[in-house]
Amino acid sequence: MNTFVAKYVPAGSDGQVDRAAQRFGLIAVAGELATLSRVTPWREREATVAAADALARWIEARGGTEAAEIRQAVEQVRLAIEAHGESGCQPVDDPDAKPVLNRLGWRKGHGAEREWLIPSQIWRAEICNGLDPQLVARILSEGGMLRRQSGRELQCVVNIGGNSRVKAYVLTAAILDGGCNAS
Repeated sequence: MNTFVAKYVPAGSDGQVDRAAQRFGLIAVAGELATLSRVTPWREREATVAAADALARWIEARGGTEAAEIRQAVEQVRLAIEAHGESGCQPVDDPDAKPVLNRLGWRKGHGAEREWLIPSQIWRAEICNGLDPQLVARILSEGGMLRRQSGRELQCVVNIGGNSRVKAYVLTAAILDGGCNAS
């Protein structure tokens, strides 16, 4: 069973994945013992291959091997950007753009260089509603989806047209790519 877990569970997986793999490993061992005892018509290793396939499907249905809190944080922020990132964020690099009502923040750049600048009040109340905003920011930063100002600071001081400078969480285009552990 431990060999099964070591072989089929990616390093750094959440504890829930390890526990599920132990159960699938137990099924694999039982199937292999039944095959050796000629209780089943299966060939050797067939039960292990089937259990490994079932584990892989379970991990896929679960959404990956990272902790549920990490997945939830990334998914919630990604959903907010997908739903409101273009229409709810004022473009910084287009001074002639019409003002955005109920603005979430600002956006700048294009494609892989796109960034969304979210002020801390909006970050806490709208983007991270129901989650720990600092934890979400750390998770996104570690996944390359949030740009840091320097060192430990999770927010950046950014220019918003002219002389206006605000402190904001700066999401990168990687938030739309899947980020974190996409397995």
